[in-house]
Amino acid sequence: MSITANKGEHSETLVFLRILHEGAVRVADKLGKPGHSRLKVAAIQRPSDPGMKFHIRDEMIHVVDIAGKEIAVVPRQAVKAIADNLYGQIVHSKGASFNCSASDDAFELLRLVGTKAASTVKSDLFLDVYSPVFEGEGVSLGFSVKSELGGLPTLLNAGATQFQYRVEDFSVEDAMAVQESAPRPAGKDYPGPMRLLPALNNSRARVVFESVVNPIFEQNLKMVDTTFPRILASTLLQAYMRGDLSLEEAVECPALLDELSNALSLPKPMVIRLVRHKMKELLRQSALGMNPGRQWEGQIEAHGGWLIVKEDGSVVCFHVINDDDFRDYLLANTKFDTPSMSRHEAGYLYKQEGDIMARLRLSLQVRFK
Repeated sequence: MSITANKGEHSETLVFLRILHEGAVRVADKLGKPGHSRLKVAAIQRPSDPGMKFHIRDEMIHVVDIAGKEIAVVPRQAVKAIADNLYGQIVHSKGASFNCSASDDAFELLRLVGTKAASTVKSDLFLDVYSPVFEGEGVSLGFSVKSELGGLPTLLNAGATQFQYRVEDFSVEDAMAVQESAPRPAGKDYPGPMRLLPALNNSRARVVFESVVNPIFEQNLKMVDTTFPRILASTLLQAYMRGDLSLEEAVECPALLDELSNALSLPKPMVIRLVRHKMKELLRQSALGMNPGRQWEGQIEAHGGWLIVKEDGSVVCFHVINDDDFRDYLLANTKFDTPSMSRHEAGYLYKQEGDIMARLRLSLQVRFK
């Protein structure tokens, strides 16, 4: 069986193999670097192989099927050799999807069957770990896997994540003229929000948040905080206005803080704390459970946290017990992305019949930087 997958999917196999060999995973600090603590792992389950469990005992891996029958016993050193080969093959691979002979070796040695879990499953691996709270007790925790070996991963995808704005203190004709005259990339029909919004701002037009387009996404945002749709829409808008899409910079934008201080009738120092806290909460919930287009009840699906493949092929985790570090890491390492305008029909001014103001939709997408 030859496995064709992208870097992220091959990285999931790499994480699985690394933890099987090491029997533990280092806990990351808020910078994403390995700290001194380790999470000790007794067994692993893969959602793509739901009928199998991989027990780590002394120097061997015991593969057990759904009936409890042992179907393979594999030395941990053999798993390490495959993991090392797989890391090298991922790093030197070409193309979006590719074969790795080391992945094939892993599937044969460990009797793996499934190549990919359902897209609705948030956890990529379930680890049986020794409880950090109750001595001697084991718990099974779901972890999501992210990789630094390929392109920068997306944390929150565009789609249902659109905000609508209107252009005030400006006629439709004048607004459209600004859009027409703004510089644009060669061959593009529109300048894009990174050029359009500063041009509107320089022309003294006021771009004002109007609504969240998708009602389910709006409800999910209100589960974070009832004022959060306004906060997030304004943060995205001001980031485009400034031309700096880093989330850590965006939440401290002076124009944003002035606007929200007036809109929410709160002093600026409290607005700073509020925006940072709520943005961290959005990132955390997006990482662990919330899907923008599905009604969210506030539950976390990846109860354990995140497993991250670092550039050197090592693996670290953010565990629920170091939740504050996880939040800090997400805010410091993410940015607003610029999704396709044509695919999402957003990022340019438009006029509906009978409108006296031009309108604009922006798609929210968050990517690691």
